[in-house]
Amino acid sequence: MKVNNTIVVSIGQAGNQIAASFWKTICQEHGIDPLTGQTAGGATPRGNWSAFFSSLGDSGGGSFVPRAVMVDLEPSVINQVKSTSGSLFNPANLISRTEGAGGNFAVGYLGAGREVLPEVMSRLDFEIDKCDNVGGIIVLHAIGGGSGSGLGCLLIESLKEKYPEYPVLSCAVLPSPQVSSVVTEPYNTVFALNTLRRAADACLIFDNEALFDLAHRKWNIESPTVDDLNLLITEALAGITASMRFSGFLTVEISLRELLTNLVPQPSLHFLMCAFAPLTAPDRSKFEEMGIEDMIRSLFDNDSVYAACSPMEGRFLSTAVLYRGIMEDKPLADAALAAMREKLPLTYWIPTAFKIGYVEQSGISHRKSMVLLANNTEIARVLDRICHNFDKLWQRKAFANWYLNEGMSEEQINGLRASAQELIQSYQVAEESGAKAKIQDVSGETVSRSSSMDDPRSTMSLRDLVERRR
Repeated sequence: MKVNNTIVVSIGQAGNQIAASFWKTICQEHGIDPLTGQTAGGATPRGNWSAFFSSLGDSGGGSFVPRAVMVDLEPSVINQVKSTSGSLFNPANLISRTEGAGGNFAVGYLGAGREVLPEVMSRLDFEIDKCDNVGGIIVLHAIGGGSGSGLGCLLIESLKEKYPEYPVLSCAVLPSPQVSSVVTEPYNTVFALNTLRRAADACLIFDNEALFDLAHRKWNIESPTVDDLNLLITEALAGITASMRFSGFLTVEISLRELLTNLVPQPSLHFLMCAFAPLTAPDRSKFEEMGIEDMIRSLFDNDSVYAACSPMEGRFLSTAVLYRGIMEDKPLADAALAAMREKLPLTYWIPTAFKIGYVEQSGISHRKSMVLLANNTEIARVLDRICHNFDKLWQRKAFANWYLNEGMSEEQINGLRASAQELIQSYQVAEESGAKAKIQDVSGETVSRSSSMDDPRSTMSLRDLVERRR
């Protein structure tokens, strides 16, 4: 069976910092030096290494290069990657500019981001051409920033327009005042949601508000740093992708396409949340091991999810639990998960949407661990918080000129806010009337996952903005 090749695109400061942490971790899991891309003694890397790496040699030995493209509109993080891991990545795939996006979605989407887009797409074309079997594309970005939101959305739309057959998973970091003091983050996030709603095949939310709280409570860190939050995200991403990167007698290999097919019951309902267990501090993980049943209970605790909400108070539209590690515990895990499923508030119109995957290869920090991926109606609460913060700014037209001066109009901004509200209401409808066979947005039209911001049927069209700037 062919290995599915997955390409990871990271955009903006936060996206590239997460990518650097992610690639370091999975290099170690596969036995690849994260500084040089080489293996000890020229050995073949562990697992299905070609899922996320290409080889510079004709055989297994030699150097291994991440299937990665990293881009930012300012140079600091890309330069840091070059200085610390420059021998690991293809230098042509490390793309930066000097002007930055100034924390402005419009600059990333309409201005400097659009100027760098051809180079980024060219490098993605190159990576796709090298793949034997493209399994999908993962996009890492924070949608509170200008590059991550604007250029990130522009890139996702371009990818789906050129390669509609490849699934695109957006891994989007949501802002929190505890982590960043950039006041325009609610604007950027709401503007980005429209594209993520209409162009991405799924969007996995990493909520900085929840991550900060988890690092503080679970890891006993008084003032968590961005690096701490990125490590939490990395552990989840490594667990989610493990079934794509390793095989074995008891391993259930799950491609990105299969994972998203199981988790997205309707195209308009594709915003996911996750949880990881055990949430043991890195310096204690070797000495404290959680039992399987406790691990599963922890996964579904309201205070363990990577989003500031209470999943057990909403409804689970679909669920995937991915276990990795000691297979002797598999029967116990099966029984505990079956018991947990009976307790979950499920929707009766999707009664079987509960999937379990197993990977024999442990992670680098834990002998056994689990990741929960859930499509849960409580995500509406997270999005509503962002919209509330947006409204507090927009009612006063605070910083509005930053966007109006870049070509956006008040009418278009109001339309993007309305699109976010439709998304929230779609999840509210799913919770309140789960018997419906098909969920529609509040306008009565079923939302297509493949349409873009520029689709004339969408709530908003920004094509006229681009034309106006030419």
